[in-house]
Amino acid sequence: MKKYKIKHYRSRIYNPIKGKIIKGVLIAVIVASLFGIGWFSYEPLMQAINEKNKEIIQQDPIPEKPPEQVYQPAPEEFLEKDVVAVTVPEEVLYNSIDYYSFIKSLGDEVTAVVIDMKTAGGTVTYRSGQVSVINAGAITENAVNLDARIKTAKDCGFDVIARIYAFEDSTAPYNAIDMAIRYESEDGILWLDDSVDNGGKPWLNPYSDTAQKYILDIVFDAIDSEVDAILLDGLRFPENEGMEYAYFGVGTEDLSPGEILAQFSKRIYSSTVVTDTDLLIAFESYETVSGSDIYGGTALAFSADGYVPKIDIEDFIGEKFSDEFYFRRMPDDITEVFVKIYESLGSIGGLDILPVLDFEGFTKEQTQGIFDYLASKGASGHILLYNEAYFTGIPEEPEIPEEPFVPATPSVPETPSVPVTPSVPEEETEPEEPEETEEPEETEEPSEKEETPGIVIIDGRG
Repeated sequence: MKKYKIKHYRSRIYNPIKGKIIKGVLIAVIVASLFGIGWFSYEPLMQAINEKNKEIIQQDPIPEKPPEQVYQPAPEEFLEKDVVAVTVPEEVLYNSIDYYSFIKSLGDEVTAVVIDMKTAGGTVTYRSGQVSVINAGAITENAVNLDARIKTAKDCGFDVIARIYAFEDSTAPYNAIDMAIRYESEDGILWLDDSVDNGGKPWLNPYSDTAQKYILDIVFDAIDSEVDAILLDGLRFPENEGMEYAYFGVGTEDLSPGEILAQFSKRIYSSTVVTDTDLLIAFESYETVSGSDIYGGTALAFSADGYVPKIDIEDFIGEKFSDEFYFRRMPDDITEVFVKIYESLGSIGGLDILPVLDFEGFTKEQTQGIFDYLASKGASGHILLYNEAYFTGIPEEPEIPEEPFVPATPSVPETPSVPVTPSVPEEETEPEEPEETEEPEETEEPSEKEETPGIVIIDGRG
């Protein structure tokens, strides 16, 4: 074998091994040159890059550090607070200046105010756009701007409870008889809870869908106005007297009074619970303790966030409801009576209880024991029916009846008196005997006509 091949290129001999060596040397020289150039240029190049970065950083603002997220606790539920509420007198509500003065006069211990949207007499106190409310004809002429009243109270730091009377209503039935309890039949006139002479009143019919919608629309107005709680009062039937004449509609006998009230409370509760508006249901403690059936059972079975027993201590004096509960007269410590009332209300353990207290005639010193007792029982607070004497400590002065105005008659000018000569006394004569007169014959007086509760006059307007 030949050691290498000889090629002839223009009289030169080409050696392939030598060519490969030369190529390798050239590559090594080029790589070394590039490495040297990179080595010596690295430092000035990096310095130039750093200078450029500094210039860019100086020109661009330093991004602000995002603020740290602060933990925000969930807002406190209305009934989780220690509620001390006061009712706003109706006459104060209608005057914006008096209302503002009233709100500002409340002490620091008060946390909420109760505004009547529909009174016990059925008057609607605010301007409503609901068709059912307008058609009921119960909106008062001096109706208030409800949103403005609520804003005033909240700006002063108070929560707002809207009180709405349900079926206890003596106004709407006169204007919308289809919502009212009838007398004996569908075509009957208005049923009244007593005779006209005794002040009998009509009632809304709890079985009427129209009446239920009317009340529910007022509840919707309260929700839209963003009140903190709704106090539903008057969710009841009338007293038992005369109820045998009350007509509620066809088929209503298949549903007991307790069932229809429970269904309606559930209907309202389902509307308030989705808006985080607390629903409170009020009930008469005196009627409950005395065994009345105006709720068809117990109001504590109705759907609600809290329950509001209405307690007037004076109602219980002289009434014997059990061997353990009898006060012939008011004791010096009225807390004794209150404790017996509270214990007699039934199973209220574990429920949110917010009593309405009527302390007319009592002082704050006399009632402090009641507040301490409520706190020990875990009550959510209390609502006070406002009366000026209790809050100010100044007894109310009895009203003095005004004397009727009698117009003065012009006087006759006096003439100068003339001295009179005394006359000679006349002789006394015996008085003549009076002539006998015939006495009038006695006539029998017509006996008073007995009136049956529930009967009204023919025109149906009571």
